Amino acid sequence: MTTASREPDTEMTSAAAGPSVHVRRARKLLLGGLVGGIAAAAVCLVVFSLLHGTAGLASAALGAGTVLFFYAGGQLVMVFFADAGARTLLAVSMASYTTRVVLLGLLLLVYDKNADNWPSLVPMAVFVTTIAVVAGWLLVEVYVFSRLRIGHYDTEYVAPSKGEFDQ
Repeated sequence: MTTASREPDTEMTSAAAGPSVHVRRARKLLLGGLVGGIAAAAVCLVVFSLLHGTAGLASAALGAGTVLFFYAGGQLVMVFFADAGARTLLAVSMASYTTRVVLLGLLLLVYDKNADNWPSLVPMAVFVTTIAVVAGWLLVEVYVFSRLRIGHYDTEYVAPSKGEFDQ
């Protein structure tokens, strides 16, 4: 069998037709982060439901939903712009981050001005759930990142010539 008569490699063909390696990596990070965040959120929802009833459940859901929304939004931006150049990617990620921080600040300002209207909110449940979901997201995302197999190539070392040191 000659090389010309062999069938094309299906893995190479499908990879060329599908999303780029950058997009696939960004999607894996998004999915991994979601899995970790949702797992941590589920644990917090159960724990605070048992400790504080419906108020604990609502408070934990508020904290978890806020974190998942902001982290998923940021990672989705990275998926959409995964194939962009380095400068564009930096500008987009900084704009995304700034937008999310401003929106979170506005959300906290609204809560601060209207805290009396939400007396059943359990601040400790919101705080602990927020920290737990962030930690869950980041732990699984770091694990997924370590498994991405991103190759890097160093140039081969070339020793300086003798003439460079004699001056």
